[in-house]
Amino acid sequence: MQCSETIVTFAVVLTLLACTVTGAKQGARLEAEHVRRIHQNARECVKETGILPKNAFRVLSGDFSVDTMKAKCFVKCFLDKAGFIDDDGVIQQDVIREKLTVGIEAGKVNELIKKCSVEGTDACDTAYQMYKCFFSNHKVPKELFQMRKGIGRRNMQQ
Repeated sequence: MQCSETIVTFAVVLTLLACTVTGAKQGARLEAEHVRRIHQNARECVKETGILPKNAFRVLSGDFSVDTMKAKCFVKCFLDKAGFIDDDGVIQQDVIREKLTVGIEAGKVNELIKKCSVEGTDACDTAYQMYKCFFSNHKVPKELFQMRKGIGRRNMQQ
């Protein structure tokens, strides 16, 4: 995957999470503050887990070949900050349902929750498996591909 394709994919993931975290409606323009908060969460999780920024970038972009404990704990940290899981790795179904039904019909959200409420070997593995499942089973809206500026590996390291 070329760098520009990776940046676009990463932008899609971050934008999708920003939409769900902030309750922004599908297709609405995200304010800079929302994107800044997502970047900040990612940077904090990179520092907390010790994962290399490039590997955090790869995982959030859907490259699940980065299957290390640091990658899994990075995803746990990231999902915890989004409110999708708690500190123990317990999936917060009500929070996910509330945040995702803003841009996805309720039936699809319930299917995703049912399908992706997996239990891993520990809290980090549970979060990683859940993220992997959501990423693999949710079609990202086309308009999310438009946001490219300001997201990239360099921003992960700031």
